Amino acid sequence: MRGKRVLLSLGNANEAPFIKTVTIGNDVAFSLETDDRVVAEARQANALDHLRRLFELTEADPVSLSHKDMVALSGGTYLIYQEIHGDNPGEPSAWSYHKALHRAALEGRIQNPPPATLMPNEADAARELFGDGDLTEAVNALPADRHDALEDRFGLLADWVLIRQRIHLNPNDRRRFLRLVGMASLDAGWQLRRNAEGDYTPDVRALRFPSIETVAAVKPKLTITGLFDLWWQEAKATGRSQKTHDTYKGAIDRLVKHLGHDDARRVTEQDMLAFKDARLKVVTAKSLKDGDLPGIRSVFGWAVDNRKLTKNPADAIKIKAEKKKRTRSKGFTDDEAKAIFKACIGYVRKPKEDAKTAAAKRWAPLIAAYTGCRIAEALQLRREDVRKESGHFIFDLNPLAGSIKSGTYRLVPVHQHLIDLGLLGFVENADDGPLFAKGSYKRVLEFVRKVVTDERVQPNHAWRHRFKTISRNLGMDHRTVDCIQGHAARTSGEDYGDVSIEAMVRVINDIPRIS
Repeated sequence: MRGKRVLLSLGNANEAPFIKTVTIGNDVAFSLETDDRVVAEARQANALDHLRRLFELTEADPVSLSHKDMVALSGGTYLIYQEIHGDNPGEPSAWSYHKALHRAALEGRIQNPPPATLMPNEADAARELFGDGDLTEAVNALPADRHDALEDRFGLLADWVLIRQRIHLNPNDRRRFLRLVGMASLDAGWQLRRNAEGDYTPDVRALRFPSIETVAAVKPKLTITGLFDLWWQEAKATGRSQKTHDTYKGAIDRLVKHLGHDDARRVTEQDMLAFKDARLKVVTAKSLKDGDLPGIRSVFGWAVDNRKLTKNPADAIKIKAEKKKRTRSKGFTDDEAKAIFKACIGYVRKPKEDAKTAAAKRWAPLIAAYTGCRIAEALQLRREDVRKESGHFIFDLNPLAGSIKSGTYRLVPVHQHLIDLGLLGFVENADDGPLFAKGSYKRVLEFVRKVVTDERVQPNHAWRHRFKTISRNLGMDHRTVDCIQGHAARTSGEDYGDVSIEAMVRVINDIPRIS
């Protein structure tokens, strides 16, 4: 909308008219022309209200109106003229010039007239066009139907009425509406000229306008994806991770695709129940409960909290995921760990395979084995994230590199076995930035799954369980282990003090090598 001109009528009852025509740029700036704080605040509030209505209309679908509705709307122009000037209409001649420009534009007799801005201060422009003689004769002397000046003359007035009534008019109806606004403005000019001459007889022509209340205001379209974007602006500011964004976005996209529309106000509880039934045909109850529903509930819940919706339709879904039966340990066994290590160390880059993808398959599982980190945390390591700190080589698992579930960085010592295998040489020879290919999570998962085919164990997460099991078997300090893995303290007492790199080094060094 940058460059668009907007008419603002900012005066309140019992004060002089205050009309401004402003242009939207990077901001909208103009003088409020008063030292009175109360008046200034009122004018500011009026301007903000009008501009917010305008910006909301950019999200609304265009609507077509009946002829009667458009006549009713054009009556808003007549009314605003009366509200501003009815008690103090000024000089009759000013309204004569104003009307002459209106009529000449309506009849196509002039081109590029000045835009009507509710103020009868156009004597100079009218004299330049019509001369100093009789205005009626001068206008009639110009050929009719030669020019199309409706938008130039009445566009700002038409926009003002449409914005006030929250109507996004179909462009095909624009010209008809401009003519109706012009006729209403001309009628207002006649009445105000009579008022200026001392005649306050009620204007019978004003009775031709149907009540403007009969025209239904159009609510701006509230999209589901738009709600998600607004939710994310706030969630991001409060520290939610990019991974949460991506997970929730996927759920919202699936909902919109299922519904076949993107209108948030149309979503019913029955729609959500149908979505649940459809998803359960392709995913487990647990996947639906933990994957799709949190994002959808959060976004609609945010909309309710922020007064954009009155009800969260996702609350209709009540699902109890079946408790998963466990028939083996969550972590890798010793034999599985050895098999993965053998596959990683012996991995040979495939023809045409990206070097950073091959590096991810070789190093990410090994790093996870000796740190208990999430595979995603290992895969987002950058060259600068592997360095020496307090005399020890460390991994800096940092939110600046990507998603960290806790949102907090942690320094984890590098196990000597990784150094012996050549990790530091690999890092030293790498380019600046990420060590591994973006999007290699799935590639690593598929690679490990070919080695450990047991579907009961998660290929990329089992290292975390194994690390915890080993640390318990060795009687290690559980707070230090939690700190290495990014788990929160279990009590407020545990949260006192720091876990030093030296303390973590002792734990890491005690993790037995996988031969």
